[in-house]
Amino acid sequence: MHGEKNILRRYLLFICLVVGLCLSAMFMALALRNTNLLHKQLLTQSRAYFKSIVLTRRWSAEHGGVYVIKRPGMESNPYLENPDIAAADGRTLTLKNPALMTREISEIAGENDLYTFHITSLNPLNPNNVPDPFETEALHSFETGLRESFVIEDKDQGARVRFIAPLLVEQACLPCHAKQGYAVGQVRGGISVSFGIDEMNRSMRQNNQVIIALGIVTVGLLLLSLWLFFRQMQRRLDKAQALLREMATVDSLTCVANRATIMARFSEGFARQHRQVASLGCLMIDVDLFKLVNDRFGHQKGDAALKELAAIVSGSLRPYDTFGRYGGEEFLMVLDGVDAKRLAEVAERTRTLVEQKLSAACGLPSPLTISLGGTLVFRGDQGIDDVIRRADQALYLAKDRGRNRVELILDEESEPVGASPC
Repeated sequence: MHGEKNILRRYLLFICLVVGLCLSAMFMALALRNTNLLHKQLLTQSRAYFKSIVLTRRWSAEHGGVYVIKRPGMESNPYLENPDIAAADGRTLTLKNPALMTREISEIAGENDLYTFHITSLNPLNPNNVPDPFETEALHSFETGLRESFVIEDKDQGARVRFIAPLLVEQACLPCHAKQGYAVGQVRGGISVSFGIDEMNRSMRQNNQVIIALGIVTVGLLLLSLWLFFRQMQRRLDKAQALLREMATVDSLTCVANRATIMARFSEGFARQHRQVASLGCLMIDVDLFKLVNDRFGHQKGDAALKELAAIVSGSLRPYDTFGRYGGEEFLMVLDGVDAKRLAEVAERTRTLVEQKLSAACGLPSPLTISLGGTLVFRGDQGIDDVIRRADQALYLAKDRGRNRVELILDEESEPVGASPC
């Protein structure tokens, strides 16, 4: 029984472990999927920023740049030849080429905490366009055919997305860059995009915390449900096993020990008797004229008589005495620690109790009695069969000598000792 409980506990532990791991893996996969979706979204956003500035540069390059009014404090682009012109109204206009326009747009976007652009190349004209380590590595990879580079940097200033894609030479770029040996279609550099994602990271962490909390609650509730289910199953199994044990050891009609049980206990007492000095007695009981009860009053009345008989006899015995149904209307009583005198007293008391109570308890009009045959265990007995055989002989003598009496065989060589009702 204890081993079966241990097996169930191990099985429950295994099921809980498997379920817990499966659910944990599911929620972890959900969290990773959300992270991957966030990265894809950031990459899409980076590409959109890149394309927007490329389109702006293309428009500017196709129109040869944009002239703006040169206001006080505004510097002309030192890398252009003759960037300033005088207008008819006397004002000075200065040329904003695509590269300068990109940088100034980036500065405005950075001041508003949006994003920043950086035009760079491995051979820049403007020192401000010198690439940083990330951009340098990406520019070298563009020469091998890579079309973009994307990383998320987590620094003390906060987390930022870094994206760079190659900037290809177009026909409109040649007026400024033909002298560097570039041709249309070549990679002459790249535009890197950078923007902060601290707020998005906070939202993502909160989302992951919610997923983890839901996962813990879900796993906990499921494991609790499994534990309650197995506990209920264990209780039902215990009840079923108890019922099976009772069915295996108890006579279903009389609710006393069945033949297998009483024989097993008798064998245990017999073995103990031979290991040490002790005394063990046996009484065989049979209901007198029981067939007449079934014939006159029906088998239900006969069954009721057997139940009442079992209740009367078992209620008069000591806790360590054994009493059970041997078969049909026969019962067997095994008494531990008795001598001949005590065996006779118990037998006669049992006979008297049954004679006084059984008929009334069953509602029978005439007295219903029993006959008893008994004996003690002798040293020459080889097994309980020898003892039962003598008790059975004594019982038949009680039947032959008029019923409702006790016959005992108290010595291996002696004749049965009879006791008739007073």
